[in-house]
Amino acid sequence: MTILTFPVEKRGAQRPAVQQETTIVRLTLTEAADWQRTIMVECRRQRVLTPSLPAFLKRAGLMDRCTFLSSTGPGEPLVFRHLGVPTLSVLGRAWGRSVLNQPDEADPHVEFAHSIGAQYAESIGAGEAVFNRVTVSGVGRPFVYSHALYGWEDRGRRAILSAVDIATVH
Repeated sequence: MTILTFPVEKRGAQRPAVQQETTIVRLTLTEAADWQRTIMVECRRQRVLTPSLPAFLKRAGLMDRCTFLSSTGPGEPLVFRHLGVPTLSVLGRAWGRSVLNQPDEADPHVEFAHSIGAQYAESIGAGEAVFNRVTVSGVGRPFVYSHALYGWEDRGRRAILSAVDIATVH
């Protein structure tokens, strides 16, 4: 006779916190996918963020691959304005609903958001493209992706475009 037993969680017992781990490796833009380079070239060409960039992304069929955050003024947090399909595919639609039109500081994946936020700040400060490979665990299923980032700052208002390419989901 075989008896199966399953651990029972005691009432009031807390599950151990899952450790979030993010590894970011800086790459050159030449290592980006063609479509990511196309977006970064267009961002450089325009230099100033205007409605013509989203129009370009829509015409080129690239808008759904991008996540966009912006602030409303000096000292204001970046706010999720548009969430791309790759981002939603790994973090989930429920996550997307919870953060859309919310400050990036409200992201429930605190450690992950903090490490990616540092990359956003770097790209905004440089006003230039940044390209990274990012490995993430402890936020749902582990995944690896690349993002090409382009940031802007104008009179204290900041914005960041992230062109995300999911490499693997484990």
